[in-house]
Amino acid sequence: MLRFHAFLVALLLTSSAASAQAPTPPPSAPPRVPGVAPQAPPRDATAPKTGTARIRGRVVAADTGQPLRKAQVRATSAELRENRLATTDDNGAYEINELPAGRYQLMATKGSFLQLQYGQARPFEPGKPLEVADGQSIDKVDFNLPRGGILTGRVLDEVGEPTMDVQVSVFRYGYVQGRRQLVPTGRIATTNDIGEYRIFGLPPGQYYLSATVRTGSNFDRAAADRTGYAPTYYPGTPTVSEAQRLTVELGQTRTNIDAVLTPTRLARITGTAVDSDGKPISSGQILLSSQTGGLTDTSVGSGVFRPDGSFTITNLTPGDYGIRVIGVSVPLPGGGVTPDSVSASFTIAGEDINGLQLIGMKPSTVTGRVILPQAAPGTIRPSSIQLTTTAARPTPIPLVGGSGGASVKDDFTFEMKVQPGQWGIRLAPQVQGATLKAVRQNGTDVTDTGIEIRPNEDLRGLEIELTTQVTELSGMVADARGQTVKDYSVVVFARDSARWTFGSRYFGTGRADQDGRFKVRNLPPGDYYAIALDYVEPGAGTDPEFLEKIRDRATPFSMTEGGIQALDLKVVSGA
Repeated sequence: MLRFHAFLVALLLTSSAASAQAPTPPPSAPPRVPGVAPQAPPRDATAPKTGTARIRGRVVAADTGQPLRKAQVRATSAELRENRLATTDDNGAYEINELPAGRYQLMATKGSFLQLQYGQARPFEPGKPLEVADGQSIDKVDFNLPRGGILTGRVLDEVGEPTMDVQVSVFRYGYVQGRRQLVPTGRIATTNDIGEYRIFGLPPGQYYLSATVRTGSNFDRAAADRTGYAPTYYPGTPTVSEAQRLTVELGQTRTNIDAVLTPTRLARITGTAVDSDGKPISSGQILLSSQTGGLTDTSVGSGVFRPDGSFTITNLTPGDYGIRVIGVSVPLPGGGVTPDSVSASFTIAGEDINGLQLIGMKPSTVTGRVILPQAAPGTIRPSSIQLTTTAARPTPIPLVGGSGGASVKDDFTFEMKVQPGQWGIRLAPQVQGATLKAVRQNGTDVTDTGIEIRPNEDLRGLEIELTTQVTELSGMVADARGQTVKDYSVVVFARDSARWTFGSRYFGTGRADQDGRFKVRNLPPGDYYAIALDYVEPGAGTDPEFLEKIRDRATPFSMTEGGIQALDLKVVSGA
């Protein structure tokens, strides 16, 4: 893509591994006495172990080879909950010490240079994991950072006059919630006093440029002057389908990308808001988000309440909006407060909206307990378990509704406040050495369907069962000649297309590590397909249309609970 692949392949990172020392065996679990329930371990009784591995290398400019001082290199491992940051010295060198054994993602950043992950060969592609053993020293994990692309130009009004304080953004097509749509990319620029903007640090790719005038929600134009400017796409249209696509090559500077704003009529909405007890809401902040032409904007406007609960929001351009109130709280019996959920959706078509009513809803209380496998008590600390709620369906406009999470108490019970809606329960982050087995409501498995929270109803007795029987799929990939391939992505998906749904647990992806091996962990037991692709766009592995396209070339396999599966694949090109 745009010379980026060939350029970065020539700069693929190298590493050399020293010998690894044997890991220290974990402490044995306390013996169980028949008929006696094991006691919960003291919260945070043991501190996490310090690792003995080390990663080091250099960060240099790809075009000159000069060392980059104060570049940042971050090593993360979701499974281990590790997040380490190192800064390069005057020679561009960095070192990350005391790492526990595991698989890490490494990323380097520096100013206007491209952000680059270890092993990344294409724009927006995830990097390769780096497998690190206890006591191992991995050297020469070097980053050659290319310079980012630059877009410059001016924003003009309909008569050619420069316009200041206009926000200029770029968007590209990507996958969000399993659907292909425009997503914001890179930095946001603001025009100066002569209408100039400059966006830097862009990866090579194809973009759409948008210019948005922020008129300010609290500034109400006179009734006779309701003119304003709609969000405008280069070169000068309010419709994405009519916008001109911009191609940016590696390190390219494109000048004179001038956008002409599109005039429109601004609208005003007025209304009132009451809490769940019917009392006027006199505090809190109103936030607006919009979705127009496939683009979502979460900061299009805001407002405040008057003492009687009324509000006015002005200067709104045509489009679909979501509205939510934050900072609203109602007293709880016995003290304390809990937030009300206040939200609505509406469409602006150029005319004012009057009399919009917002009614608060109390969050429901969801209580339950976490069930550990028999071998787990004493090895899993309650404080290490964090529960979170995720939307069970796609949410086209953000900031509508909301939910929360919970920490697990010392007796492995939990309580969380959840807004009305359909929600899935997940572990966040993954508990090391364990995974989610089932979520049950009144004996019914709702792990994948989610729980339905109705207004003014609490839900009790939810069971969250964990298992230490963690699954793992791993293998190598070869080309048509039988040669090992070290640059590929593996997509894993359920054979049953009914499970190709938003938020499904039956998806997985893997990238080759430094030895060419992929690993996909925590798949639920079931029947799957796996396919190795020379390239797959991030997020495409959850798109039903894409999966239907590749399923005939995928390899079927099955996964049992706690299964450790080896599966070698042939790489597929051009999917």
